[in-house]
Amino acid sequence: MTFQPSRVLPARVLLDKGVARRVYEFRVRVAKNLPPTQLQIESMVVFRRLSHRAVQLYITTECANILQRRQPQYAKTILNRTETLRKGRYLRRWSRRLRSFSFSPEDAVMIAYASFGLDSRSQIASVESLVTNDFRLATNFKAQRANIEDRFKRMVSNLLAPYSSLELPEVITTAKALTST
Repeated sequence: MTFQPSRVLPARVLLDKGVARRVYEFRVRVAKNLPPTQLQIESMVVFRRLSHRAVQLYITTECANILQRRQPQYAKTILNRTETLRKGRYLRRWSRRLRSFSFSPEDAVMIAYASFGLDSRSQIASVESLVTNDFRLATNFKAQRANIEDRFKRMVSNLLAPYSSLELPEVITTAKALTST
C-alpha cells in the first residue's frame, strides 16, 4: 500500500533510522535556534503527519537503542510515538536474500525488518510501508520490485502461518510521503 491520495493510508509504517535521526536533529536544531536542513524538515513533517493519524509508527531495536542514549528531551518525542520492532524468526534469512538485489547490508536489514519485524502486541507487525530518506534504497527497491516480490512470495509460501500470509511492504522516500499524505 502506498501513500497515494486516492488510496487508504497504511496502518503500520516503519521509519528508517535516517528519518528518526533527522527528526531528532530537527528538534535539537530548533531548540538551539539553528535552521534545520531540508531533510530534517521533510522528516519532521512526515513524522508529525503520520503520528497524528491512525497510523502505528515503528522503529527498529537498533534505532531505539541509539535514541535512548541521546538527550531525552529531544528523543522522547520519537520514542513515545513509536513502537520498537525486534528481529523476527526469518529476518536474517530475508536480509541475506535481499543482498542479491544489490542492497547494502544496512538497507537489506531495514527492508527485512519491515517484512519480518515483531512488535510486542501482535507478534508480527506486518508493516505496510518503510519510509526512508535514502533515495538510492527507494529507487533500487522500486526498480527491482517485481523480482523482489517474486522471491519474497516463494520464501513465505514455504513458511508456516502467520508468516505464510505476509506481504512485501512498500519503500518510499519522505519526499514521496509528503506529496501524498
